[in-house]
Amino acid sequence: MSASPLIEFLGPSNLTGYERNLQPSQQPAHIPKTFLDAMEVREQVFVVEQGIPLESEYDPDDSRACHWVIYASVNSITEPERKDAVGNIIKAQKSSTQTKPIGTIRLVPFPHEPHPEPGSSYFLDALNTNSELSLPPFIVDRATTYHDGKEPYIKLGRVAVVKEFRGTGIANILVNTALTWARQNPRFFNPTKCMGMEKTGASSIEEIPVWKGLMCVHAQEQVANAWAKWGFYIDGGMGTWFEEGIRHVGMFQRLHIQNQGPRLSE
Repeated sequence: MSASPLIEFLGPSNLTGYERNLQPSQQPAHIPKTFLDAMEVREQVFVVEQGIPLESEYDPDDSRACHWVIYASVNSITEPERKDAVGNIIKAQKSSTQTKPIGTIRLVPFPHEPHPEPGSSYFLDALNTNSELSLPPFIVDRATTYHDGKEPYIKLGRVAVVKEFRGTGIANILVNTALTWARQNPRFFNPTKCMGMEKTGASSIEEIPVWKGLMCVHAQEQVANAWAKWGFYIDGGMGTWFEEGIRHVGMFQRLHIQNQGPRLSE
């Protein structure tokens, strides 16, 4: 891409009324356009290309997540050039340039549902059983290679780039943009005082969960090497599982932030 791409950020938003069985263009008018653009890309990649059911692509995490969407100016021919019998141009070609969403990524705050069980299969977003209006509970999860089952982590995912723009560095821009933002905003997802300690599972202020730089991805096994290039390590203790028939692995990395936790290593 010759010009710098445009990237839009969308923080946690009111997505009440989003119909998971309908396409982005059919959603209520109050749904933020940036989110609809993100879903347009996700639908092209995950639903059309990978065969994931449309109703499984949207989930309750979307409303509490941060989303980034990357755009490109795309030139399309609206009227072809016309020539006469001897090759003279009798009507010039017409084209138009539109800004279209070409890639997206999201960052989901803690808390999360329990780690998937090794060898299990999940469909219709069975990993997330909570309603749109409730958070997953703060729990003690099973310990894995890089997660002690207790430390809060944020989850990066739903990385999607439309086919025409793959191989141009778009995914790299998206991932690095999200990682940089998280590094610069480490307190963004920490519980607020108004939440109340009882909802965080803490019995004192000192026990209130605070993010210390740990990030997780549930990566399709076929793209685990790409996530490794972005600094993530495969968590062997999580095992592998299937989401919508696609094998996944868990991966973690530790971002360098103030008050960070212990460094990860292979």
